[in-house]
Amino acid sequence: MVKDSSMARYSLILLLGACANVYAAPRLLLSQAAFTVTVAAGSNGPTQVVEAANNGDGSLSLSTSSSVPWLAPSLATPVACTLGNGTCTPVQIAVQTASLAAGTYTGTVTINDPNALDAPQFVTVTVAVGGSVPSKLEFYVPPSGSATSSFATGSTVNTSVGNTPWLSIAVNGQGTFLFNVPYIVTAKGNGMATGDYNGAVTLSGSSFAPDNKNIPVILHVTTSPILQTSTSVLFTIAQGANKQNTLIATSNGGQGTLTVSGVTAATTSGSWLSASISSAGPFVSITADPSGLAPGSYQGTVTIASNAANASVAVPVTLVVETPTPPVVFAGGVLNNGTFAGGEQLAPGDIVALFGDQLTYGDIAQAASLPLQTTLGNVQVLVNGTPAPLYYVSPGQVNFQIPTDARTGNGTISVVRNGTTGNKVFVSIATSVPRFILLSGGPYPILTTPAGALTGIPGSPVKDGDTVVFYVIGLGPTSPFVPSGTASPGNPPATVPATQVCFGTVTLFGKPQCTNAAFAGLTPGLVGLYQINVTIPNTVASGSQPVYFTVNGVQSDIVQLAVQ
Repeated sequence: MVKDSSMARYSLILLLGACANVYAAPRLLLSQAAFTVTVAAGSNGPTQVVEAANNGDGSLSLSTSSSVPWLAPSLATPVACTLGNGTCTPVQIAVQTASLAAGTYTGTVTINDPNALDAPQFVTVTVAVGGSVPSKLEFYVPPSGSATSSFATGSTVNTSVGNTPWLSIAVNGQGTFLFNVPYIVTAKGNGMATGDYNGAVTLSGSSFAPDNKNIPVILHVTTSPILQTSTSVLFTIAQGANKQNTLIATSNGGQGTLTVSGVTAATTSGSWLSASISSAGPFVSITADPSGLAPGSYQGTVTIASNAANASVAVPVTLVVETPTPPVVFAGGVLNNGTFAGGEQLAPGDIVALFGDQLTYGDIAQAASLPLQTTLGNVQVLVNGTPAPLYYVSPGQVNFQIPTDARTGNGTISVVRNGTTGNKVFVSIATSVPRFILLSGGPYPILTTPAGALTGIPGSPVKDGDTVVFYVIGLGPTSPFVPSGTASPGNPPATVPATQVCFGTVTLFGKPQCTNAAFAGLTPGLVGLYQINVTIPNTVASGSQPVYFTVNGVQSDIVQLAVQ
């Protein structure tokens, strides 16, 4: 017998209203997030246009702003979308570069609607005033080694290296977001004697006159160490926020033993930059401190001295001090922590990486104990308004767990920093979204022996009959149920049913070898991490083989497995 039907109806109305708030908002969708422009010195660039569409309900009320004075965005009259159906609002971005000296410049246009999901969004515009073709190239290589350098031209060019067998140039097939046509120049030692060699790369026939030039090239063939490190460093810090630190690796691209003897930091103004040799290994520690700085862009250099043939390397450092804003989660910036692939659904219990800006003004914070707390470093992540357990917090990234009881379907994510709530972004949550955890970005997964040694990679392949452990995420509900943020039990373990691992051919004309997992479930003692224990079938061929798994018929991504 229902004693209070009016209260039940009232609760249902509240629930439906909460769901409606998730779905009824407009949702910002942009046709493009980056433009690259090559401009002659003393000229304005062509106006760039990005289309803004509403991928949700209601209507958009857009505004625009620019981080630099040479980009002037404006909203045009809505028109039929160039790509897809419906109506789009063109955002016209005037590129006013006539007063800029030769060089490379980057600015950001912000497109916002405070009531929309996936807003604000940002359009990055990079311009090469006077072109980006270098005036000279210099390489250091061991006698049997090689080195490369990349640049881009405003249009396709004719290339020549003359009678220089150690030098070549080709269009870079990997492409680039920098400018229009990417090229890669390669210098090879070819077993040559140590010494210095001169050559040149000639570019001609470009419709953009500054591209047509003769580039002197010098090649140093040496048996000494060769210092290699990052090409540049960028810090983005809100005004008044804590200083930030990053490590850049140093490595030896030559012979002998590399010794880094010193590091110095210099800036064009102020004393915001410092650097030191790290005690954590072959790294240089770089720190940017925005204390007392007004919003703007600041330039510096970290110079690394060594016993290498190239003696010292200067690393440009840029500090962008931002005007303080509420925390911003980037549209499309909430990704599973296994593959980091965009546009994928998430699952209850998933380990998730969230990327954004001004997520914290404090230092990096990591969870120190279990169960995970829903506040870390004065930061919260809200999943459909509910605080989620947190693993890690930094100014640009927060790692958290989708609550294990999160409802499936469309939802929202937002960040709260020191009580200030930021924007909402759209997510879709499914019952299970099984994914491997990739090793160093793939194509191989994190796979170990029962003793914990990495295997299944070219240097340590698996063999027929080996028992291995795949570490995975997104497998969904377990038995017994494990509350959000809590360590997974060991006795009994939290398992998932009907899990198979499939090895070998996955084409239309082939059939993989599938076998049942000996165990599939949460890793005892940890939060949100699943594992699959399985024995490699005797029928798996040697070499690099595709592998995937299924949970209750839901297929994972496909990765590679090295088999002996």
